[in-house]
Amino acid sequence: MPAWLATLLHDYGTDLARTGVLLLVLLLLHGSIARTIAANPQVPVETRRRWMVNVRNAMIIIWLAGLVVIWARELQTIALSMVAFAAALVVATKELLMCLGGGLVRSLGNSYQLGDIIEIGTLRGRVMDITMLSTTVLEIGPRHDAHQITGRMLSFPNSMLLTQPVARENFTGDYVMHILTVPLPYSVKPSRAERVLQQIADETCAPYLEDARNHMAMLESKLLLDTPSVAPRISLQPASEKEYRIILRYAVPPRERQRVEQAILRRFMFTCFPEGDSPPAHHADTP
Repeated sequence: MPAWLATLLHDYGTDLARTGVLLLVLLLLHGSIARTIAANPQVPVETRRRWMVNVRNAMIIIWLAGLVVIWARELQTIALSMVAFAAALVVATKELLMCLGGGLVRSLGNSYQLGDIIEIGTLRGRVMDITMLSTTVLEIGPRHDAHQITGRMLSFPNSMLLTQPVARENFTGDYVMHILTVPLPYSVKPSRAERVLQQIADETCAPYLEDARNHMAMLESKLLLDTPSVAPRISLQPASEKEYRIILRYAVPPRERQRVEQAILRRFMFTCFPEGDSPPAHHADTP
C-alpha cells in the first residue's frame, strides 16, 4: 500500500467510512421511496412527480448536512487557514450563491410549485422540474396571449427570482380569470359587438359558472381574498380613430383556456364578419 494512502486512511479512515455509509443509506432510501411513489397509480402523475422532486432535494440536503457534520473538524481547520481564499471563492461563485438564494426565496415564499404556470422575464410555461439551482418549464406560447404548449423545455437559473417578479397564472387553482382582447374597426358597432360577445360568452361559459362561483367563494373564505365575479364581463376601450378594443373577462379551468377562447372567438368573428361580406373595393387612382 502506498505511503500516502496509508497516511490518508490512518488520519481520515473513520470519516471516510462514515461518509460512505451515509451515501449508501441515502441511495437505498431514495431508491425505496422512489419505487413506492412510482408504484402508486391512484395518485395523479403531477403529484407523484412533485413528491419525487421533493424527495430528491431532501436527500441532497441531508447528504450535504451529513458531510458538514462528519467533516466538521477538518472543515474548521481549513476555514481558519483559508479565510482569504474563502472570500475570493465567494466572489468567484457569486452566481452560484445567488441561485441558491433564489431557490431559498422560492421555497420560503412558496412562489410556485410543480405544475404551476408561471411567467418570469420573457419565459412562460408550466413548471416541470425544480432544483436548488434552476427551474425547468415546458414553454407555453409563442406569444403572451397564446396558451398552447410549444414543445420546448426551457431552464432558467433561480438567481432570476432575486431580480425579476414571477407571475403565477394559476394561483387560484381549479379556475382562473382569463382576459380576451379583440380589436375591432368602428364599422362594427360597439353596441352590437358587446351584445353578441356577451351572449356567446354566457353560453360558452355556462357549464363552468356554478363550479367557478363555488370555487372562488371557497378561496375567499380560506385565503381571505377579494375574488372577482366569475360571470363573463365586458369592457370597451378606444384604441385609435380607426379601431377600438372589446375586452372580455371570464372564469375557466386552466387547461380549458385555449379551447374556450377559440370557441368564443370563432363564434364571435364568424358572426361579426360572415363569409358573405365582401371586402371594400380599392379604386386605383386615375392618371
